[in-house]
Amino acid sequence: MSNFLSISEYESRAQYANVQADSLLPPPPTPNPPHHQAEASTPSATMQPPPPPPPPPLPVRLSRNSIPKSSIPVPFGAFRFDDNIRSLQTVQDASVIIPSISFKPCHMFFYGSLMDSEVLGAVLKLSETPITRPATVSGFSIRMWGIYPALIPSVPGKVLGTVWKIDSEAHFERLQAYETGAYKWLECDATLENGEVLKDCRTFCWAGDSNSKELEDGSFDLRRYQKYFKGSVTRERSTEV
Repeated sequence: MSNFLSISEYESRAQYANVQADSLLPPPPTPNPPHHQAEASTPSATMQPPPPPPPPPLPVRLSRNSIPKSSIPVPFGAFRFDDNIRSLQTVQDASVIIPSISFKPCHMFFYGSLMDSEVLGAVLKLSETPITRPATVSGFSIRMWGIYPALIPSVPGKVLGTVWKIDSEAHFERLQAYETGAYKWLECDATLENGEVLKDCRTFCWAGDSNSKELEDGSFDLRRYQKYFKGSVTRERSTEV
């Protein structure tokens, strides 16, 4: 037998030795994930949740005279307009801080829907229809806010209306609620048909700018109001009694 290996036997044994050597080596380490993947998959123990958002600001309480014109919706619509706009603005007016002014009995001058005695009685929840008297005030004129008249200062100027004596502060507060924050009250002198002048009367005039785009030139048609809109007021008030 020859002591020399053939070339094929030598290659076979060398390959076997290499396999045996590989089996004795430790396994290669597991490769680490990329740095950005490790941060995304493993939350940091020191990471804090984002802070909560700040609370919303408290609503600003405004005085009646500081209400911007844009906060008062422009009137629109047809038959049930009176119910909608009055109820909407009564809610809006309830959040307004009104300065405390002592009440004293006085005559009220009316130039719009309250010239109708039945409407006035319904608004004030009177048991009997009030008796009003025709009167005029000078230094004012009328512009229209939808179907409602707005009294604005105007020299020269004269407005026809009615007067009624008010003795109860509760009645005056009901008038304020009916007129809403779109109007403010002021004192004036009213002249009766016989020439008698009633001093220190109160009336409600437009609370905004007299040149506001919400106002239009025109006059108040009491008969049209009585025909199309009066019923919505008197029916609503009668159900509240």
